[in-house]
Amino acid sequence: MLESVVRTALLAAVTTATATVVAPSPARSPSVTANAALREIGRVRVTSPLCKTLVGDAVRAIGIETENDRRLSDVENALRTVDLDANQIAKHRGTRELTKRYVDLRAAAVAGNGIMKQFRESAKDVPRDDQRASLGAFADALDGALHRQKTLANDVGRLVAYLDTHEPIDKDAHDALVFDAILRENDSRSRHGRFDARDFGPFAVVPDSLSTTAKNAATELVTRALPIATDEDTAAARVEPAFARC
Repeated sequence: MLESVVRTALLAAVTTATATVVAPSPARSPSVTANAALREIGRVRVTSPLCKTLVGDAVRAIGIETENDRRLSDVENALRTVDLDANQIAKHRGTRELTKRYVDLRAAAVAGNGIMKQFRESAKDVPRDDQRASLGAFADALDGALHRQKTLANDVGRLVAYLDTHEPIDKDAHDALVFDAILRENDSRSRHGRFDARDFGPFAVVPDSLSTTAKNAATELVTRALPIATDEDTAAARVEPAFARC
């Protein structure tokens, strides 16, 4: 994951020190292999107040971004396992839990984007053109991952709104709707928006059950989250040229 690569690259690139930046360690992510690195990711030695600011902002944003990886995994698991069709109480509990996960994910991504905005402003004061460019390239990749996380959070929010405003459909009720649609020669389906959220439409199009819609969303979420890993790899590769002259 990004944080372990960043820690290694920063410590290798920044070899002399007059100050130490210490950031809180983020909670463990299931995808992190070197868990011990989390305790040291915020310990980076820098040589100037400006570099201290840049490294501090980078460490904070990386912590948020990697924690959001875990949050996305939690959202996927919740979508895949939630039962929204047993009864109204189950649906309410399920959508309430999904709403909380959406809010936490989006708020963190927005905070990370805000930190990276500060990072870009501080980078303008770097005197060397080549280092400013390298810092900007690093910021583009890390900011890109955070932006993708926010976009996914927004789509999860729209999905939860759909789930919250539609009635549960148990298997018997769903089978009856399908049978009725077949009788009326209207078994077509229409996609509406992200995550395969369906509505009834003007011709009684048969919707998936809410739980099935959530499971389909979980599968789509995994696919759409893949580019985040590419952004992370790109950001990690750009750490050393960005901070080598700090």
